[in-house]
Order: sequence, then C-alpha cells, then structure tokens
Amino acid sequence: MARRSQTGNPEELRLKLVELLQDLPERLRTGTVGEQVSSLVEANLHLRALGASIGASLAPEEAGSGRARLLAYLRHQVGHIVHTDELMIVAGIGDYPRRIRELRADHGWPIISGLAVRDMRADAAATEKRSRGAEQATKMVAEEYLLIENTCDQDAIGRWEQAVAIRDQSPDVKSAVLTYLKRALGKRVTAEELRYVAGNSSTWPAAVRALRAEGWAIASKGAGSTDLPWGLYVLKSAKCD
Repeated sequence: MARRSQTGNPEELRLKLVELLQDLPERLRTGTVGEQVSSLVEANLHLRALGASIGASLAPEEAGSGRARLLAYLRHQVGHIVHTDELMIVAGIGDYPRRIRELRADHGWPIISGLAVRDMRADAAATEKRSRGAEQATKMVAEEYLLIENTCDQDAIGRWEQAVAIRDQSPDVKSAVLTYLKRALGKRVTAEELRYVAGNSSTWPAAVRALRAEGWAIASKGAGSTDLPWGLYVLKSAKCD
C-alpha cells in the first residue's frame, strides 16, 4: 500500500528539506548504496509532506484528506490545465486518479482529462473545424486535467450511475451518446461523461457530429452556444429536427 504523505507546518518542512538536501551530497558520496537510497527516501518523504501541506492550506477544514486537497487545488486552478505531477504533490497520495473519478462520479465536479480532449482534437483535425474558445484546452495531453467550472452538478451523480447500463445496452457509440444526452435533456454534460458512456471510444466526438447532422440540437461552444464553457454539451430538444 502506498504511503500517504503527512502534513505539517510548511515552513518547518521546508527548513528540514533544505537541511536534508544540504547533507545529501556527502551522504551520496560516502554512504553505502543502502544509505544513499535511505537518504533519498527521507528527502522525498519531506518533499511530499511539504507538497501535501501546501495543498492542506487550501483545504484547512479537511487537511487530512488527500481528495479534499486535490479538489481544493483544482478549484484554485479552475479553468487552467493541471498536470498529474501537480496533483500528486498537493494530494500527497498515489491513488489520485481514483480520487478524480470519485470527484466526477460521486460529487459531480466537471473535471475533464487530456484523453477526452485528445479525442475532440483528433475529430476537429479530421473535419478541419476548431471550436472557438478551445485554444488553451486543446493543448492538453493525456496526463493533464481541467476543472471546467467551479461548481458541482448534483444531477451528474445520477447520470454517472446510469452510464454503464446505457453503454452496455446500446448497440453502438452513437446510440449510447444519444440515450445519455436524452436522459440529461437540457442539462450540461461534460466531454468526460460522453467519453465514458461511449466505452472510452475515441469516436464519441464523431458520434456527436453525426447526431447534429441528423438534426439533434446538441449545443456546445462554437456549435449553437457561445455561453457554454468549452468541454460541455447540452441537448436542447428531445426531438430531432
């Protein structure tokens, strides 16, 4: 089991880390291999504790929770791309990907990954069409995340619970995406939700495009709605025009 980082006074941890790093060259030069590794482990633990303590300063009421520290950092960086290295530091835990999934599915936070963005970018390149407002997000890579807006969607919790059944019972990606959007009629749905209900298939943006071509009013940034943040979709009508 991965060790959780302990939090403490950031300044005290910083001073201790500086002390360890100052002694490190001599330890690496004269110590045995085991002593060298132990020195690196000690420095790494203090570095992780310092990072977790910085995260705790953003969530003082839940300082001991890695998930709370992770969420606090994402909210502090809302609308900005965050790399997994940053999340690992502030969360102070190794299972932060699971915590992100919990924040999405169990708490309704609109967090999208670089994987979903990669699918959107590939589809835009294939159609030579780029949505307005996508300049920053399209730079994302698989190891990055973005909290679209600083609010959780309680309706999304129920949608995530239905997603697996919709995915498994649908004959293809387009049917799964449409069924999911129809059950969320008029609601803001994230790109991450559509990717998930599509079975993580990279063809979900093409499915959205095909549904629009059939007459389904699916709004998004640059496609029928300028006020929606990039990465959110809304099915405006239960009927196909």
